[in-house]
Amino acid sequence: MDSSCDMTKDRKARRTGVMTISALGVTLGAIIDGMRMADVPNDVTHHFLDQLEDGFEAMLSGDAQAIMLGLVLVLRGNIADND
Repeated sequence: MDSSCDMTKDRKARRTGVMTISALGVTLGAIIDGMRMADVPNDVTHHFLDQLEDGFEAMLSGDAQAIMLGLVLVLRGNIADND
């Protein structure tokens, strides 16, 4: 196999990874929005995000962990702390 074929596979894998992360972000955002629409207390939503954070820290490493923890941070920033 030549290196141009390997580069094409690498680009496709990166695109697929970006799409997967984006889809997960949309899914988690929709869950958080659904929780808000259902009047779920903010402390429960923060607990959900805590569980995600703990799971990502336990199961992921490197760039994957940093990306997912960053996503949790963004989602958490949209939920009030004082309810």
